[in-house]
Amino acid sequence: MTDAYEFGDERDDEPRYRDVAEIGAADLYEALMSLAGFAANPYLAMQASQLCLVDNSLNAMELEVMHHQFDDEPPRGKIALLGALSPMWIFAAYELFRTWRQRCDDVIKLAENSGIDLKAAHLERDLGYRHYDRELRAQQLRDAQERPELAEQMRLDLRRTEMGFTTLEFIRVALAKHEVSKKGNKKPIAFAPGLARPNRWCGSMEYELSNGGAIISYVTRRDIAETIRFIRRRRIRAMRIWPASEPI
Repeated sequence: MTDAYEFGDERDDEPRYRDVAEIGAADLYEALMSLAGFAANPYLAMQASQLCLVDNSLNAMELEVMHHQFDDEPPRGKIALLGALSPMWIFAAYELFRTWRQRCDDVIKLAENSGIDLKAAHLERDLGYRHYDRELRAQQLRDAQERPELAEQMRLDLRRTEMGFTTLEFIRVALAKHEVSKKGNKKPIAFAPGLARPNRWCGSMEYELSNGGAIISYVTRRDIAETIRFIRRRRIRAMRIWPASEPI
């Protein structure tokens, strides 16, 4: 989440996207793996790799659409395919982030309440068969017990990914539930949920963020991917602005 790719930037007529050739094939994967507690879980790592592979494919398709969307015969098939695949990628990105954030919340709360040892012992109890994910979660708790700085780094990473996740959640709720994301049980009906068009500067599907009659912003799938890719670049800046000891 950099100044150049911050969600919520005002729309203008100037391109704000770097060339696809500048994006490393593993940039998104490496950014996710840099998050505290992420790389220690092979299942999260596997899903991060899958998310990155699909992102690379979508980048290539979006580039083609950008170059030809104003032709006399635009690539309607590719545009339709982007319109179908982009929400699927957004759902996958949201669920991956949500799972990681929940794991971090669990570790932080247990560390604050001195409950790590009890929870780890509960996960380690004999079930009569091996349950690999329970073992992984128990090991992560043991790691946090031995390295208190792990919980502090999780706290910091949650803070510096909060804005991007909130925007991702806003789009996901509109796409999946046709509602506006907000607290409370009664959520407003979303305006034209799922409706998107290719962005003129990058070819990525662009979604409107709105609440009632107010348009909040426009966000492309590429914006979301770039926000994830720039996670690592904000680590030093975040550590300077938000001490890990401050509450989220």
